[in-house]
Amino acid sequence: MARNRVFDSISGFFGDVGRARHASNLYSELSGLSDDALRARGLSRESIAAYAFNTSFNGK
Repeated sequence: MARNRVFDSISGFFGDVGRARHASNLYSELSGLSDDALRARGLSRESIAAYAFNTSFNGK
């Protein structure tokens, strides 16, 4: 039982690292877009961070 908990903890940690990398890459990609391109996607410059986080971590 304890072995499964350790494995789950390690697996969860690396999963979170992967999701954080995805959020960072998405943030970088979106922040390079113009305001018009962001608006076409339904985003504002102020909402990029929340969008990147929610896209990467919701559905965990």
